[in-house]
Amino acid sequence: MLDTRLVDTLSRVFNVDPATLPAWDSVGHINLILELEDVFDIRFASEEIPTLNSAERLQAAISSRR
Repeated sequence: MLDTRLVDTLSRVFNVDPATLPAWDSVGHINLILELEDVFDIRFASEEIPTLNSAERLQAAISSRR
């Protein structure tokens, strides 16, 4: 199950309804990573960032830091 803060951040960054989360481009990806680091007060390793390309992978990475 996806964290509601993750879903809210995805929908806010991409300006879409949470039920229709999109794929994203490289600029959107960096904006998303920066926003998630702020929202969750975490930091992703630079080598990890390219692998965080789906909501499920983002959730797993966020969950592993708790």
